[in-house]
Amino acid sequence: MDGLVTDPKLSTVAYGALLDMILRGTIAPGELVTERQIAARLGMSRTPVREAVRRLEGEGTLERQRDGALIVRPYSMEEFLQALAVRRLLEGEAARLAAGKVSPAVLAAARERTERLRRDGMAESARQDDRDFHAAIAEASGNPVLATTISDLRKRTAMFRLGRLPERVDQVCDEHLTILDALASGDGEAARTAMQSHIDNVRAHLLQRLTAL
Repeated sequence: MDGLVTDPKLSTVAYGALLDMILRGTIAPGELVTERQIAARLGMSRTPVREAVRRLEGEGTLERQRDGALIVRPYSMEEFLQALAVRRLLEGEAARLAAGKVSPAVLAAARERTERLRRDGMAESARQDDRDFHAAIAEASGNPVLATTISDLRKRTAMFRLGRLPERVDQVCDEHLTILDALASGDGEAARTAMQSHIDNVRAHLLQRLTAL
């Protein structure tokens, strides 16, 4: 069966499921990844999994070792901070471009996700809600290249395990609402400033935690 052409939808499902396992930490940085192992976990044949693995290797999420084995690529603190610095620039610009262009329905959904985050804290849906929040703004910028680049950078920073900041939930919610208010008002510079302040605060809090270790 694995020799047959794969339904593109299956490879997309396999890609999303494998990426989610990596982002959740179910498969840890440095852990060996095999097609057989992933196919068994997902209950799929190896062909769509093989395509998903190739895609993640091409994106740099998986890294091939000298012996040919694939592992989840570990990210250093330096790489995390570098990616965060680029995110600050690009997401600030995306917010500026998106100001006044985000539909009322999308803004309302973003506010609902923010309130759910405040109410439930770091529940199972929290990470996806945060990804959806930032993705909606990037998409509303009207620049698909910018949106794709932001998505790739967010994957990188999400893989850095110390990026989980549950004690900052209320502050994050306040920051999200400030961004949404600026987007709704159509004030591009205020939206840029609010987004960059949000990312600056993530960086500052993370460095504070690391200093205390």
